[in-house]
Amino acid sequence: MSLLALTLGVSGASAQSASRGGFTSEDIVLRDNLIAAQETLLNVYRCQFGLDIGAVAGGCTNGYPTQGFSRPAKFEGIPTSEDIAVRDRLVAVQEALLNTYRCRFDFKIDTAITPGGCPGQANSKQTPSLALDALVRPGDLEGGPPPGLITPSGVSVAVLGVDGESFPARPDGDKGVSAPTPEVNEGRFIVMTPCGSISTVSAGLPLQGVRVVVDPGHGGSYDIGAVGPNGLAEHDLNLTLSYAVLNELSSRGIPAASTRTGHYGSPLSVRSAFADALGAEALVSIHHNGPTFSIGNRPGTEVYVQSVSAQLARADSARLGGLLHQEITGALAGFENVSWSRVLDAGVLRVLSTRGSDAYGMISLPNVPAVLVEYGYLTNRSEAALFATDEYIRVAAKATANAIEAYLNTDRSGTESNQRPRVFNPARAPSSCNEVALE
Repeated sequence: MSLLALTLGVSGASAQSASRGGFTSEDIVLRDNLIAAQETLLNVYRCQFGLDIGAVAGGCTNGYPTQGFSRPAKFEGIPTSEDIAVRDRLVAVQEALLNTYRCRFDFKIDTAITPGGCPGQANSKQTPSLALDALVRPGDLEGGPPPGLITPSGVSVAVLGVDGESFPARPDGDKGVSAPTPEVNEGRFIVMTPCGSISTVSAGLPLQGVRVVVDPGHGGSYDIGAVGPNGLAEHDLNLTLSYAVLNELSSRGIPAASTRTGHYGSPLSVRSAFADALGAEALVSIHHNGPTFSIGNRPGTEVYVQSVSAQLARADSARLGGLLHQEITGALAGFENVSWSRVLDAGVLRVLSTRGSDAYGMISLPNVPAVLVEYGYLTNRSEAALFATDEYIRVAAKATANAIEAYLNTDRSGTESNQRPRVFNPARAPSSCNEVALE
């Protein structure tokens, strides 16, 4: 998710004309927030790209605005029609800027701020919107820092502390005292980056009370995942579906977050530590399988669940996996004229390495109840064509949310787990990771 999507997600799609009567102080607050967002965007842009146009006094320090985020003053008084006209013009300019930027520069960012999307691109409506006034600094909070943040650039991170406070061991086991310690910046959150380094950010959207963490499998240039005959890459498909699942959960009042919010990579240890830090009740890792096996008329969905020993599945993980398999396979079976790839033991199962432990990192590493879902086979031409459609994303996201909601709020169990685990030693996940901008 870009800084644009993060800061402008509240603008809506119909601000081209002035409001008609009923002006309130909320209208002016919205106007002032939009002005602040524009100032912030200008400052970040000029600092990151070496353009110091002096939009706001202070200049740039270490590539970032010296004054940090712009914040509106509290509105006092009675709004006028001129106030509303200014607000509406600002919204219209922002919408025009967003659409020109995302369409002309082909950054694969379709936030659907206005209907229709870019010519030649899918109209993606899955990107979550974040309220502008939800961004906070450490000084804005009462009590301790939140367990996680969405940073100003839209990246999910775990929070380790504030300023020079101590922080726990890194996910790879290294103690914080032996890790490179960033320069202390007063009034900043200390966070763990997607690559597992320690950094700071000035502000962000607090992640508190998160019940579900969604993990879009793979990510970044080093870890693409499977690729369909139509050129659809798994890391993109997983991210698109994850956005849709987050939106579906949000519509049901279920707080959720994602381990990856954009086209970047992150080690499995960092992703699992993020879910644990947030204290989530469930972690669902989203994947699409390969290579292609026997073709049949039933979806070959596989859901991998956690073990407590080589002989026994973890009960809560198995129940979550059973519900996901039941809902997803039932929903996918409704698609006609699809030739599904499938293996004999497809279903809810444990995958153990030859050492007798859970083979996949997103299953073995998290403490929270976790599952890994392979919705289908992206390498199968028939399924790849389906996966590239908006209808598949909609149906799969709804089925996933149905299962998660049932897991959180009912005692249902879903599909039973296979009694015999699969034995498999997967290839080691790529270790290369490029850091992304947090602000």
